[in-house]
Amino acid sequence: MSNSFWAWTIVTVAIAAVSALTRDRYAAPWAVGAACATLLEGLGVDPRWGWAAFLISSSVIFVVFNVRRGKHSRGHGGAATGE
Repeated sequence: MSNSFWAWTIVTVAIAAVSALTRDRYAAPWAVGAACATLLEGLGVDPRWGWAAFLISSSVIFVVFNVRRGKHSRGHGGAATGE
């Protein structure tokens, strides 16, 4: 395995561990993206695709979870929402 594979593996484990220990749900999507990059690196794909997978998958998951969280955390009317 290449050094890039081990670097992505370390990044994946580190982000996942920090996310789990601190219950930081905002970091979890980045661990998933790093895992995607690790998988692609392990398959021998060009490193640019690993970076693209990391950035795109992490960003999409981050936005999806935070939009869902935002909808659930808002109330149904009242003074807090300005209605």
